[in-house]
Amino acid sequence: MATDFSGNKNGPHLDLPEALGKIADASAMRDMLGMLADLLAQDMPKIQQALLNQNVVVAGRLLHSLKGCMPIFCTAPICDQVALVEQYAKLGDVSRAQQAYAVLAPELSALMLEIQLHLAPPVATPM
Repeated sequence: MATDFSGNKNGPHLDLPEALGKIADASAMRDMLGMLADLLAQDMPKIQQALLNQNVVVAGRLLHSLKGCMPIFCTAPICDQVALVEQYAKLGDVSRAQQAYAVLAPELSALMLEIQLHLAPPVATPM
């Protein structure tokens, strides 16, 4: 059963057919998606904390890493959101970076859910 992500601000964030076209190996794509999920899980709290501490240097560095790997798997809108927050951080605009990340964070959480659902083993249906 497909999950409906239409309630997300930007709809589904993963573009798996496009990613498979870039990677050309379904197994490698799954492995790489797992790495993206791990990166998100690890870096989202660090970005949040850095912005709370007004440390845009750390936030910018972490966002730059995300921005580098997300275009392989993700749609343009969420990639653009990450780039915008990174830009504010690099400019040292703490307030705008915090505001933009407040909008981005739920979208990153939705992306993590999409990845987790894609990577989850299929559920057996009773016969």
